[in-house]
Amino acid sequence: DMNRIITLFIQLATRLEESSKPSHERDGMMKTWKDDSTAGLCSATSKYKKKLNKVTERKYVNRSNGTSFVHAGSDYGVYASDREIRRRLSRLNKKSMDSGSETSDDLDRSSEETRTDSESSVSETESDLDFQSESGTGESRGDGYFTADDGFDSLTDDREWGARMTKASLVPPVTRKYEVIDRYVIVADEEEVQRKMRVSLPEDYAEKLNAQKSGTEESDMEIPEVKDYKPRKQPGDEVIEQEVYGIDPYTHNLLLDSMPEEVDWSLLDKHLFIEDVLLCTLNQQVRHFTGAGNTPMIYPLKPVIEEILKTAEVDHVIRTVRLCQCILKAIDSRPEDNYVAYRKGLGVVCNKEGGFGEDDFVVEFLGEVYPAWKWFEKQDGIRSLQKNNKDPAPEFYNIYLERPKGDADGYDLVVVDAMHKANYASRICHSCRPNCEAKVTAVDGQYQIGIYTVRPIGYGEEITFDYNSVTESKEEYEASVCLCGSQVCRGSYLNLTGEGAFQKVLKECHGLLDRHHLMLEACELNSASEEDYIDLGRAGLGSCLLGGLPDWLIAYSARLVRFINFERTKLPEEILAHNLEEKRKFFVDICLEVEKSDAEVQAEGVYNQRLQNLALTLDKVRYVMRCVFGDPKKAPPPLERLSPEAVVSFIWKGEGSLVEELIQCIAPHMEDGMLSDLKSKIRAHDPSGTDDIQKELRKSLIWLRDEVRNLPCTYKCRHDAAADLIHIYAYTKCFFRVREYKTVTSPPVYISPLDLGPKYTDKLGSGFQEYCKTYGENYCLGQLIYWHNQANAEPDCNLARASRGCLSLPDIGSFYAKIQKPSRHRVYGPRTLKFMLARMEKQPQRPWPKGRIWSFKGSPKVFGSPMLDAVLHNSPLDKETVHWLKHRPAIFQAMWDR
Repeated sequence: DMNRIITLFIQLATRLEESSKPSHERDGMMKTWKDDSTAGLCSATSKYKKKLNKVTERKYVNRSNGTSFVHAGSDYGVYASDREIRRRLSRLNKKSMDSGSETSDDLDRSSEETRTDSESSVSETESDLDFQSESGTGESRGDGYFTADDGFDSLTDDREWGARMTKASLVPPVTRKYEVIDRYVIVADEEEVQRKMRVSLPEDYAEKLNAQKSGTEESDMEIPEVKDYKPRKQPGDEVIEQEVYGIDPYTHNLLLDSMPEEVDWSLLDKHLFIEDVLLCTLNQQVRHFTGAGNTPMIYPLKPVIEEILKTAEVDHVIRTVRLCQCILKAIDSRPEDNYVAYRKGLGVVCNKEGGFGEDDFVVEFLGEVYPAWKWFEKQDGIRSLQKNNKDPAPEFYNIYLERPKGDADGYDLVVVDAMHKANYASRICHSCRPNCEAKVTAVDGQYQIGIYTVRPIGYGEEITFDYNSVTESKEEYEASVCLCGSQVCRGSYLNLTGEGAFQKVLKECHGLLDRHHLMLEACELNSASEEDYIDLGRAGLGSCLLGGLPDWLIAYSARLVRFINFERTKLPEEILAHNLEEKRKFFVDICLEVEKSDAEVQAEGVYNQRLQNLALTLDKVRYVMRCVFGDPKKAPPPLERLSPEAVVSFIWKGEGSLVEELIQCIAPHMEDGMLSDLKSKIRAHDPSGTDDIQKELRKSLIWLRDEVRNLPCTYKCRHDAAADLIHIYAYTKCFFRVREYKTVTSPPVYISPLDLGPKYTDKLGSGFQEYCKTYGENYCLGQLIYWHNQANAEPDCNLARASRGCLSLPDIGSFYAKIQKPSRHRVYGPRTLKFMLARMEKQPQRPWPKGRIWSFKGSPKVFGSPMLDAVLHNSPLDKETVHWLKHRPAIFQAMWDR
């Protein structure tokens, strides 16, 4: 039963705690580590290390089924709680080795998104697509291991790699079939995509290249890496696709624990034995499963060790003989420990006698090439067809091809999708200590993604590279279990970037109102300055991305880049404080210099991700503007400030004005004579035509506020609440109109059952499904305001929800009920007023919640608020605004208001 499993697990954790190597020994071992690995103990390198892999943010699913196993130990005396298991995991992690990843928080998106868009997906990165692992309910098994049960969900909060648990069930990986291609296949916008893939070397390329090689110049601007054409390694002769297996970090530790304490086997030697000898022998043994149709999910390690032992005996390698004998003895004496490997699916293995040398070209990563807008249309279509469906999401095989920032025309990107058309590069598995890297290179004037070796690769060795992929979804991270088996394994082939520390500067300094401030400033200027172009150029953004865009959009982009630069300076200290706080919960000795270095590297990763999201946003918006206006440069600014006369029309006397709506709401609850008298007074207070319209409008609104407060209230006529809203309007200085674009519908994208997942063939048939994306009138504004988040299929709808109260004031009709009976939504007592004031003063950029008395227009045409005024003028909220609201006497209180 479950209690039994829990106790067995804790017993194993105790055993590993007792037998783990001291931290100083590990540190000493790492000092001698000669490989250019991406993570390790007390190492300043990180998963975000620049130039480690210029193909960033790859959302590529390992051919693992996403399953990890917790191996049970023997009897343990007492039952344990989740907290005890967490404590054991933490101690195990401390005494084993550092995973190189930071402790996770809950996904912490910007506040307005978190509170207002609960329907939207949070399972993708800000720059990538939706993904989930095969999911299902785990169960205890009789062969000594189990898949994760819902009862262990809380364990994943600690994200300790030493014994990972996921929600994934034991489902065989899908081996997809693809059409073999030998060049990139462009799906849409062929001329535009070719332009983005075309190399443009800077004039001083040779000089910059020499400076970079000699180390005399440090620069964030990666210059293009020019390579001569080389043929790819040929399938069959030089590489083969075969079934490959791997081990999780727990099994790696279990093997270490089973090895003898001998002087002639250093800790480094033991790690290398596992990685270079055991895994290579394992994959030679399982090669015969390829195409057999009965490939097991689990393969025992005992026959692998026996084969290594046999070879060592023949070759008279005594130290290896003793090592294998010791491991076999442990396997026989510890039957409840699972010495097994797990199936990853099809991978690629070196099949050339003598292997490959260092910096040797292996293969291009080929596939169908999408412009960003088309790719995200397809992802929106996939999500729409999967709506409300709990089936597992499909595997994805895509990668961003990103132009180097040091290209003469600057940074840009396209998406290469290897799902349907590909070559064997899409079979290559991830490793945290890879023998290859994927990088963008310039070959014959065109950028391509090439797989190059980073160290010699022997015959029979699996070819791997680090996916360097990120996600904001903690669930996705937990499900993405890595089986590379390396000593520096991070435990997941994804990196988690949705942590609170990574988002803190964004939340505090770049909220909804801040972003509108930048947009309003750019729209009113409607021109790009020389300084704008300089700042954009320093960030690597040039004509490839910005060419043909309207001036106001270039000005807005420059302001976003300035924020990104500001965030880059502030983020390291936030990340450092977060990491130190988390690590001090589990570790006594912390290397501060290493933590500072790691925080810098992580901040640099966020910086690059922000620029990538800006590029994706501009590509989407450019496409919509092209559809609406023909030439994107003709697109007018989406926001314009209202003149004083226009404000009077909007509030006082125009069709659909605030005052007109007020009269319509009051009419059913007021006698005709009194209503006629009120209308006459309102006409008399019309501020139009006065010398200072803004000042007179405020006076008129304050008069109207007091008039409405004097009217008798009932639960259906909350004149007191309406008066409070009129007061807020009176103290709002700036109003802006949204200039809507035309709605456009894009040509269809075609989605196959393979895109949707393995179960959809039965549901939808084997044919393609059509999906046509419709872009609403305010799509461009919404996407530009949410430039940092690519998860929203309808950012304009999200913007409308997020604007409630903080940017778009409630409807005056909120306070005049059409229902006959009181309800909890009609409450407007002291607590409601106190909540509203707290939002205005302390959380001015957060939306006002649904489920209260306020109602809002679905898509407001005009917006403005005292909170926005404060941001525009970089000043506190107007004291007069809140002083009156805090001190005005209550004139009505219904029973339910209390």
